[in-house]
Amino acid sequence: MSVTRRQFVIAGATMVMGAGSAARGAMAFGEESRFNFGLLRYDSPTWNPRPNAISRLLLELELSTSLLIETDARPVNADLEDLVDCPLIVLAGDRGFEPWSTGEREALATWIRAGGLLLVDSSEGRADGEFYRSVQREIDAIMPGESLARVNRDHVVFKSFYLCDGSEGRVVVENYMEGVEFDGRYAILYSHNDLMGAWARDDFGNYEFQVHPGGERQRTMTMRLGVNIAMYALCLDYKEDQVHVPFILRRRRWRVE
Repeated sequence: MSVTRRQFVIAGATMVMGAGSAARGAMAFGEESRFNFGLLRYDSPTWNPRPNAISRLLLELELSTSLLIETDARPVNADLEDLVDCPLIVLAGDRGFEPWSTGEREALATWIRAGGLLLVDSSEGRADGEFYRSVQREIDAIMPGESLARVNRDHVVFKSFYLCDGSEGRVVVENYMEGVEFDGRYAILYSHNDLMGAWARDDFGNYEFQVHPGGERQRTMTMRLGVNIAMYALCLDYKEDQVHVPFILRRRRWRVE
């Protein structure tokens, strides 16, 4: 039986934390086994620029897939005990931020090596702004020698559930995503295009931001990319097994009309 990324994160990170912490992590997984996003809390006034976005994507995941979902994103600190139960963590922002501490960097590095996926979502509206440079600085510290590079459009993350191409978001600053690979998988994915800005709705169900230039079709595709990233966080390259593709295409409408 294959091991999911979530099981790998918990097993790998709890081994590092020691027997006592391992028991706590394993117990949490056994009790709930629900998919959850973590939203990384860090020293910036805009660590959560789209407060209602992730909960809306979680609802879409629940409607579109067979995943058991926690209804709200969990704010997490860069602490291993906080990170260990989250296979997918979002780092969001719209401006530069102060360097993280050695302890925070070590915790994130351990979590990444154990199988975690960090999704970085920029809402600063430019490709090479202060937020991007701050993220690259932290990648240099956490994964020495690695840097963000363009994700190929035929990568499995763009077809893990729907067919996407990486240009999705509230805006299209760049028509691709970037990422950092580790041990044959993407450990970090970076969107310049404000994914969460397209997902966010207010308490009355109204979308909070307009989407440019593609309007509602672009919004739908951005939601679908979010579903894909969640599925990739759990299943890695399962969908590279092309024997499933004809069956899936018959069962599912993959593109927006």
